[in-house]
Amino acid sequence: MNNTISSASLPKMYTYNVEGQRVSVTLTKNPFDIDPQVLYSLAARQNKKRGFLFVSKVLGKHVPVDPFIPLLAGSSLAVQFMARIHGVNHADTSAIVQALKENKDTRKVYEAVISKPRFVLPQETLFIGFAETATGLGHATFSAFDNAHYLHTTRDQIPLLSPVLDFKEDHSHAVNHRCYPVDPELLRDPKTIVLVDDEITTGKTALNIIKAIHTKFPKKDYVVLSLLDWRTKENRANYQRLEQLLGVRIHTISLLEGEIAVSGSSLNERREQGEPRNFGAESNITEDFFVPTEQKILDLKDINSFYSLDSKGNPSLSPYLGLTGRFGLSSRRDREILPLAKEIGEKLKLDRSGKKTLCLGTGEFMYFPMLISAYMGDGIKYHSTTRSPIYPFAKPDYGIQNRFTFASPDDEGLNFYVYNIPPNYYDEVYVFLEREVPFARLKPLVKIFAELEMPRLVFVVGSSIETPEDKV
Repeated sequence: MNNTISSASLPKMYTYNVEGQRVSVTLTKNPFDIDPQVLYSLAARQNKKRGFLFVSKVLGKHVPVDPFIPLLAGSSLAVQFMARIHGVNHADTSAIVQALKENKDTRKVYEAVISKPRFVLPQETLFIGFAETATGLGHATFSAFDNAHYLHTTRDQIPLLSPVLDFKEDHSHAVNHRCYPVDPELLRDPKTIVLVDDEITTGKTALNIIKAIHTKFPKKDYVVLSLLDWRTKENRANYQRLEQLLGVRIHTISLLEGEIAVSGSSLNERREQGEPRNFGAESNITEDFFVPTEQKILDLKDINSFYSLDSKGNPSLSPYLGLTGRFGLSSRRDREILPLAKEIGEKLKLDRSGKKTLCLGTGEFMYFPMLISAYMGDGIKYHSTTRSPIYPFAKPDYGIQNRFTFASPDDEGLNFYVYNIPPNYYDEVYVFLEREVPFARLKPLVKIFAELEMPRLVFVVGSSIETPEDKV
């Protein structure tokens, strides 16, 4: 992928060739003077609505990272929110930004941040993270506050609960978002709603949820936080029109702001026209495989005993964890999560057998595994599986170097992906599952790590139906 840069000061333009599609990014705001390559690279996306993707380097989703980096990415949005909306500055703002820029002293900076009192909000506020990519970012942002609640949207279907919100993300590979707060007052009481996403492109998803909220639970103030904001002038005008229509204020805050222009044919279009393409970075797994595999059950007591239905209507009876935010989480309960994650991380640190360890979250289950892995010692990389299909190419500066496809353990009718795992690099991998599944459903993942010749594979399971023998 060839990149070019022009202009020494803002606005500054960056041009990327994404497998034949030319993507130009014109930066108009960069409050922390962050080099864009710190935050993202680009890749070709298997999506007819948009043929490319900004691949975040700070989310812990598609790209392996030091687990403290996505935690600090959430902190960076939190301190910006307080400065812009409430006029309160955090003493560690410069250190947070510098740690993100240099990927240095990340644990030291994060622990300096969490050692200070949380921001006390003047009025009750609800933070909502968007599934699946921003569930971890939303939680990491929310964790900086008192007098707040957190809820993340989900793609899961939970028949015992009626979704309080049900809206669409128009350009996504999986468009439906649902919200299932156990407390029906969770959306009614807060005076301010803060929406957290990794990227705003047109801003339609945020507008869709604001409309859905306002129909049932009218508010005066909405805030949209994101790492990247690429809305055009027309997109921004849509926000102003909705403000006038509903009589509300919609604030937007991001680390980078600008506009994108796209030309040329996407890889999707050229493939539809019959252009052959060999994806050598795609996995190809034979039936003969073996990898030493272990399973550890966390046996956490904070659970929500709701079952889900997969895409074929089959029930999954394992309980959900109560600490994820899928059903709502208060600041008070959130204070219990860090010491719990730290305790588990330190135990798993003693269990490690190698110097280079991959910790892998799964789907929407991102924040708690991220926090655990941060305390598993040196040599840890963290990222997560995803439903987002992206074309892999082993090229310099390209965002997705390789791809592995597998059937979801929770829903065998859905394909999931894991990206950017270099062969013969890690000594072991810990895969974090929120809920127990039959081991036969883990076979596709086991195959992947067998192909990678992973010396050791450990499944860490958050909740179990039966009392486990091997508990952490």
